[in-house]
Amino acid sequence: MKTETILTCPACDSLLELSGQTCRCAKGHSFDRSKEGYINLLLSHQRRSSHPGDDAKMIQARRRFFDSGAFDPLTNFILHSSCIAQHSSLSILDCGCGEGHFLGALSGTRFGMDISKEAIRCAAKRYKDVNWIVANGMRKLPFADQSLDVILSVLAPRNPEEFSRILKPDGALILGVPGPNHLIELRSQLATHAGDFEEKADEAAVKCAPHFSEIHREILSYQQTLNAAQIADLVQMTPIFWNSSSEAKARVQELNELNITVSFVLLTLQRSDRAPPDL
Repeated sequence: MKTETILTCPACDSLLELSGQTCRCAKGHSFDRSKEGYINLLLSHQRRSSHPGDDAKMIQARRRFFDSGAFDPLTNFILHSSCIAQHSSLSILDCGCGEGHFLGALSGTRFGMDISKEAIRCAAKRYKDVNWIVANGMRKLPFADQSLDVILSVLAPRNPEEFSRILKPDGALILGVPGPNHLIELRSQLATHAGDFEEKADEAAVKCAPHFSEIHREILSYQQTLNAAQIADLVQMTPIFWNSSSEAKARVQELNELNITVSFVLLTLQRSDRAPPDL
């Protein structure tokens, strides 16, 4: 039995139909579902390396860190955001989903997409009822026009033009960006730029214009004490630390405990071409 999806073929943009474990378009391009359950829609010319995105060590560090509960308030923050909490049945895309922690906590028809095959493989093994896709979020996205209610992007690259194309006219784009002084204690220990992130939310809103307009902003900030294992995983999983010296990382990983500031801003945006409400 064939089932039409909202996914599109990365080779010709035709809609994909799912038959058994294979997605196929009308022109005959086909993509098999992996044994873990994900679909790889990343073509060779859409990537800069043979293994793009986060590697297995980063993904496993992120999985362990999320499982430790250190970011549970952030997960609940997203789960109960004003947009998501008002709807019980949504079609939602987490673009740049990583190992799937945030999307796994949500309900509705869910699609998780990341350029890292390691991330999607890890996500698919745990969250069986989510549609997992390997694709490049900075290229044309493999979704039909106006097919999604919500797009979630947490600490991930953003593609406003494509987000606008695949989002329904009354849909919402939710961005998660660092808030003021996010992880400043750890960043200071690593001798990286330790200035706050106060401007990140405004920058994100500006970069999404003219396709989107901000309609709501929510802020989360709390203190969290990390143990040695959590510190090591946080250093491993976060790209901001790639430029830190090996000596600085070694010093941090000798710490038995560190109190950190966790600060996030959730921005809810709507399409700028959305029709005004009837009066």
